[in-house]
Amino acid sequence: MTVDLTGGTAVITGSAGGIGLGLARACLTRDMQVVLSDLDEERLAATVMTLTAEGAAVVGRAADVRNPADVSALRDLAMHEFGQIDLVCNNAGIGFTQGFTETEPKDWDLVLDINVKGVANGIHAFLPTFLEQGHGHISATASLSGIVADPGLGVYNASKFAVVGMMEALALEFLNTGLSASVLCPGPVATDLIVTSEKQTGVSANQDVHEYLNRGMHPEEVGEIAIAGISEGLYWLLSHPELSHRLAAGRTQAMIDGGTLFVDELDWTDQ
Repeated sequence: MTVDLTGGTAVITGSAGGIGLGLARACLTRDMQVVLSDLDEERLAATVMTLTAEGAAVVGRAADVRNPADVSALRDLAMHEFGQIDLVCNNAGIGFTQGFTETEPKDWDLVLDINVKGVANGIHAFLPTFLEQGHGHISATASLSGIVADPGLGVYNASKFAVVGMMEALALEFLNTGLSASVLCPGPVATDLIVTSEKQTGVSANQDVHEYLNRGMHPEEVGEIAIAGISEGLYWLLSHPELSHRLAAGRTQAMIDGGTLFVDELDWTDQ
């Protein structure tokens, strides 16, 4: 189902920078109004100031997606400021590289609370409004790491696999309702996710992974791919389709070939 976003309103979490800001800019090119949100109040305020100076129709509110009341406040702000909501991008997330032997229960709690429950909070906060108005699109940012697993990313993999499953189930429930859903599964993107996540997790950033991401696609390009895909009615929003297809096909073929383990020869230092 195609989605006409022109002139509509979007709410985007984790949008003070990175992919979230890329999504916001793609929305703004379609004459949309945008509610920006982030946990980092100072960075969010600077982003709102920059976009406002460019003439964009944006407002910002700090929110912790782990708190349902914070997410509901974003919905109320959007309705108060713009009178409508057409798109919600549950983009806020964290990640770190750490093997299972170093991972503690608190790491699981933090990552799953933000990456999984944060998305669920976004769905539950906006779903009643979308059902009442009879239209609306809910998207969530997962990852290529939600399609295939990576050594050293077990907690992150678990959270992003969960997001993919959650959004696929939601999209199926939305069939024939006028509502729609999608999942964004980016490959390497030049964001500071690993570094910003360090502030919350306390886990030192893996420099090889950080540099690998820095060589990736620009966040604004990812944002445009995602918003264009939503407009076209796509469910899978893939920034690196060839890479995604190769890895997904390899994993599926391993199942078909008797259940062997699919191993991709990924070298973080040579990409």
